[in-house]
Amino acid sequence: MTHDSYTKQKTKPPDLMFSHFGINCHDPDKLEDFYTRVMGFCISDEGLIGGDTQRIIFMTRRPREHHQFVIAGGRDRSFETTIGETGFKAPNLDALRHAHLVVSNEVNVADINTIDHGISWTLYFRDPEGNRISISVETNHYVPQPTIWPLDLSMSDEKIIKMNNERCKNNKSYMTKENWKIKKFNEFNEENRLSEEGPVTGNPNPDFGVEKNLNNTLLKFKENLLPPPKVAQSHCAFKVSNMNNMVDFYDNVLGYAVTGKGKMMKIGTEPARNYTYLSRDPEEHHQLILMSGRDMTAPTSVNQLSLRISNLNELRRMEYILDNNPYIGQTRKTCHGNSFSIYFPDPEGNIVELAVESAWYVPAPHGTKMDLSWSDEQLISWAENRCRNTPGFMMRSDWKTKARQELEANGHIEIEGLVK
Repeated sequence: MTHDSYTKQKTKPPDLMFSHFGINCHDPDKLEDFYTRVMGFCISDEGLIGGDTQRIIFMTRRPREHHQFVIAGGRDRSFETTIGETGFKAPNLDALRHAHLVVSNEVNVADINTIDHGISWTLYFRDPEGNRISISVETNHYVPQPTIWPLDLSMSDEKIIKMNNERCKNNKSYMTKENWKIKKFNEFNEENRLSEEGPVTGNPNPDFGVEKNLNNTLLKFKENLLPPPKVAQSHCAFKVSNMNNMVDFYDNVLGYAVTGKGKMMKIGTEPARNYTYLSRDPEEHHQLILMSGRDMTAPTSVNQLSLRISNLNELRRMEYILDNNPYIGQTRKTCHGNSFSIYFPDPEGNIVELAVESAWYVPAPHGTKMDLSWSDEQLISWAENRCRNTPGFMMRSDWKTKARQELEANGHIEIEGLVK
C-alpha cells in the first residue's frame, strides 16, 4: 500500500487544538536573549536535555500556557534551518509599526520586509540564527493565498486600508473575511474538524495539603529599551521535502484542513517556495504552513509541534492509530506531570506531541514513561502521587493565576482576544 492510499483511509479527526511550537538552535543563550528581551517572552522553566548536555528553555506570554515557545540546543549550524516561520498576530497597524521599530534597532535581526497578503499586513524578519518570524495584522478581506503585494508602513492607515480594499475587491475570488469564516465553520463542522477545550484531567481539588508557593516568582523576563511587540502567537511553519505525503498526513491523520496552496514568490532573502496552509479553526486561515525546499540530509530544526488533545481516551485512540501507521517512527509515551503526552516523528522526522493537560504543575523539564493501558483512575492516581512529591509542585490553576499576575505586572502579557 502506498503512503497516499494509506493516509487517505480516513478516520475521525482527533479532538485536538494547537498548543505550542519549539525549535532546535545552535546557541540557546543568544536566542534566549532575543526571544525574551526583543520578543517579550518570559522564561517559565529551563533545564538540560540530551544527557544533560544541551539547554532547553520554556517561554510564555500567555497565562493559559506554561510554554508557547521552546528553544533547545543541539542544532548543527552547518545545515540550513528547516523552520519556515513562527507566526504572531498584532492588533493594528500601529502595533505593527512598533514591532518594526523594535526589530530594526537590533543588530542581529536581518531580512526585514513588509508585505500585504490581502488577508493580512505582515512584517517578516529573522532571528539571530536565521529563523524567520512573521507578525500580521488581519484585514477584513479574504483572497486566495498565497498573495503578495507591497506594503509601506510609512503610509497612513487610511491609505493602507484603501489600497488593500481595492486590491482585494478586484480579485475574482474575493469574499469578506466574515463570510470566509462562516464557510469554513460549516465545512469543518461537517468534517468533524472542530474541537473544544477538554476538561482538566486529574483531581482539581485534592484532599491533601497543597503548598501554593504563591510567593515564589514563576517567570523571568528581560527589559529592553523599547516595550515588547504587542502580539499573540498564532501559527508555525516548517519546510518539507514531499509536500503531498506531508499534507496527506496532517490532513488525514491529524485532521488539519487545507485552506490554501500555491507558490509564494520571493520575499527578501527567502526564495520562492510552494506553500500549503492548514487549519482546524475557522477563525484562523492557517495554524500550520508546510513550505517546500526541505533538505532531507539536514536534521529537523523542529523541536516539537505540540497539540493539546481533549482527554485520555482520545489519546489512547491516537496511540492505536499512530502505532499502526507504517509511515511514522516509534511513539513515546511520557507523563510530564503537567501533561500526559505521546511524542512521535511525522513522516519527515519532525517531532509532534499530543498532550492531555493535567490539573498539576511541576517544574520542567520533567518526564516519566507511562503506560496508557492503565485505567484513567490508575494513571491519575500514579501521576498525582509523583507530582505532589516533586519539589515546586503547584496546582495548575494556582500557577495560571500567579502567571497572569506576573505577566500583567511586568507588561509582557500577550494581546488577548487575537487567538483562541
